[in-house]
Amino acid sequence: MEKYNVVINADMGESFGRYKLGNDEELIKYVTSANVACGFHAGDPTVMRETVRLAKQYGVAVGAHPGFQDLRGFGRRMMDITPEEVTDNILYQLGALGAFLKAEGMKMWHISPHGMFNPLVAKNEKYAEAFIRGIQEYSPELIIIIESKSLLYKKAQLSRLKVAAVAFPDLKYDSEGNWMIEHAKRPADPTEVARQAVSIIKNHKLRTIDGKELEAQAEVLCFHGDAPNSVEVLRRVREEFGKEGINIVSW
Repeated sequence: MEKYNVVINADMGESFGRYKLGNDEELIKYVTSANVACGFHAGDPTVMRETVRLAKQYGVAVGAHPGFQDLRGFGRRMMDITPEEVTDNILYQLGALGAFLKAEGMKMWHISPHGMFNPLVAKNEKYAEAFIRGIQEYSPELIIIIESKSLLYKKAQLSRLKVAAVAFPDLKYDSEGNWMIEHAKRPADPTEVARQAVSIIKNHKLRTIDGKELEAQAEVLCFHGDAPNSVEVLRRVREEFGKEGINIVSW
């Protein structure tokens, strides 16, 4: 009998100053891995510390969620930066989160690029190399969470870095299998998301917006904490995983 294991991952720490985004205090109870915003697209020093402490309280593995320096656009707008800036921005954001993890006696486990920073480094050779260079300079032990079909995934493997294939059940996918990003998250259908999540893990297939079924490989499922009903979605996903015999694990 095939054994199904999956890391449940979510974006967190995306509040800023007096502006609160997401319900991290509840969401943390349903995940095993958290991508923490590092102050560029969202988050601030106090939010980072609070999120790290929350993860420590619940035994959740913490990773960095670096993005474009674009608070107004929440990192969901493409920006024109150089490969050198990519490397430096990675180091800057890893260092920021790393300081709070060190203060709390915790380890940084992974890195997951946010928003439009993701396709920039995932699909373009010179930016993928710049991203990899930043990780090599900071900590080659970090796990890169990225789609298995991406150029970054392949180049990271060749560079002997750790990678973990990811899929996004709470996002829509177009007919080519590309996820579709929203500038402002709307409530997702918990039943639909759970169905997609189960299919990805058990059948290795995801359904697109036009009804196609495409191959999908994932050992990590990432959910978006800024969705208005993210807690309800994660609760339903975990319920369905229990029924389907899918084991939820950590790193």
